Amino acid sequence: MNATATYHRAVVNLTPSALLAHSRTEAGRRAIRYVTTSGFGVVTTQALLFFLLHAVEMPPVAANLLAVSVVSIPAFMLNKYWVWGKKGRAHMRREVIPFWMFTVAGWVLSTFFVILVVNATKTPANPDGNKLAVQAANIMGFGVLWVLKYLFLDKIMFGAKHHTPYDEDMEREEAALDLQPPTTS
Repeated sequence: MNATATYHRAVVNLTPSALLAHSRTEAGRRAIRYVTTSGFGVVTTQALLFFLLHAVEMPPVAANLLAVSVVSIPAFMLNKYWVWGKKGRAHMRREVIPFWMFTVAGWVLSTFFVILVVNATKTPANPDGNKLAVQAANIMGFGVLWVLKYLFLDKIMFGAKHHTPYDEDMEREEAALDLQPPTTS
């Protein structure tokens, strides 16, 4: 049986030879860069979360929030500039806010899972629960949104067909704002 999945009404062949062929296309290379960026985000978030939980002994929910917030900045930059190859300043409404909405959604889901794990594993001697389980809960929360985030970023926010047409307009708008003298009130 041939493994296939529906993706925008086209059948995608998931055999090793088809995946290898896809990896040689621009879309395939972009997907590989996205996976690499996501790997960076997971490893960095987990390292920071481990440090905050074990060395600083920060409460799990606060540690989760801080780790997610700090790592989201380089994650955005890597996605915009390296994965999708976009140039120029980040556009608040079209790029930063949608990216942060996914980050906040991941944080909310991961925090929900962290709270569940803390409640399930806490003991009188360990009121913050199992710290390694807290880290696994963080990964679960973001894992749920990972594929949806890629599709959104690729097809709507940074994708060539949906983003490129207004890149030049954004650059003209930004250049015009840079040329205007600051207003004083």
